[in-house]
Amino acid sequence: GAADEVWLVPCGKRPDKPSLKRSVLDRLLMCHLAVNTTFGTGFPVLVSAIEMEEPTALPTWHLLQKIRRERPDIVPVFVIGSDLVKDLKEWDEGERLWAEENFIVIHRPGFPLKDELPPHATQLEPPGNAFTLASQELSSSEIRKRLRYESNFGELERSAMQDKNYAMVEGLVPAAVLAHIIRYRIYDDDYKT
Repeated sequence: GAADEVWLVPCGKRPDKPSLKRSVLDRLLMCHLAVNTTFGTGFPVLVSAIEMEEPTALPTWHLLQKIRRERPDIVPVFVIGSDLVKDLKEWDEGERLWAEENFIVIHRPGFPLKDELPPHATQLEPPGNAFTLASQELSSSEIRKRLRYESNFGELERSAMQDKNYAMVEGLVPAAVLAHIIRYRIYDDDYKT
């Protein structure tokens, strides 16, 4: 396979993304809920708290260096969507990231890979194109937009969300994560009224 295990690493505080208001602990817990209710215990997907103690998010290159220092027994590979490849060299330490690091690139709808890939990149394709890995434009940003009713949906859907009818996000996040968001009112202070 392309990787021996997958790590989900919730990033630290992002000064460049003021809309990302949830704490690292909230996001870490939601990642644990997602993994623990989606994958069996033998499935090699885990959540890492490697950024928990950082005052701000580590840029990707620095995160990969920290992983190498703490776990010299592994070779980290960064998974990236095809939508991000074209701007990768503009990231913090982007030239080094592009030239030195290993990537798995996953196609995202609407973002065909026209540009070159980093030299140590593998494009992940389903066997024989038998299925699509992602069939729509969906991201954590889109989920947050829907929870704040900022998406381009109609008045009926907006009204339903304001009445705490979460049909616009059900099925897009694991049920345990959505239950946690609702029960602990994770995004309530973001809601527009």
